[in-house]
Amino acid sequence: MKSSMVRTLLTLSLSAVLSPVALLAQDQIHATIPFDFTVGWKSFAAGDYSIQKLNSSVLVIRNLHDSTGIMTLAMPGEAAKKAGTPVLTFNRYGDSYFLSQVSGESQGWKLHQSPAERELIAKVASPRPVVVTAALRSK
Repeated sequence: MKSSMVRTLLTLSLSAVLSPVALLAQDQIHATIPFDFTVGWKSFAAGDYSIQKLNSSVLVIRNLHDSTGIMTLAMPGEAAKKAGTPVLTFNRYGDSYFLSQVSGESQGWKLHQSPAERELIAKVASPRPVVVTAALRSK
């Protein structure tokens, strides 16, 4: 847990330094997510969200109505299969949804599993993927 906190603090520090430049150059993905979901350690209510690449390994996920959000580490993943149609993929375990992948127009990101998700994986045989189609919005 201590290494996780150090990693998060390091990511936030680097992001604070790099974010002004990165935010100006990036497109945002906007999605209406019809269910509550979790990213890392933070739970979010259903609603409208923006997802933005901060740098090659950090995504910012923000609620558009109350500005709550999280920065999360991500690994390279697959780009959206259909041009112009970003996709968010969630793993579903019963009534719990965890954001697992974000696919943009030119690249994609795979999110790390949270401890809560790993705990559910140990109890449940396999997740059921749920896909939400999003919209790409240029600044």
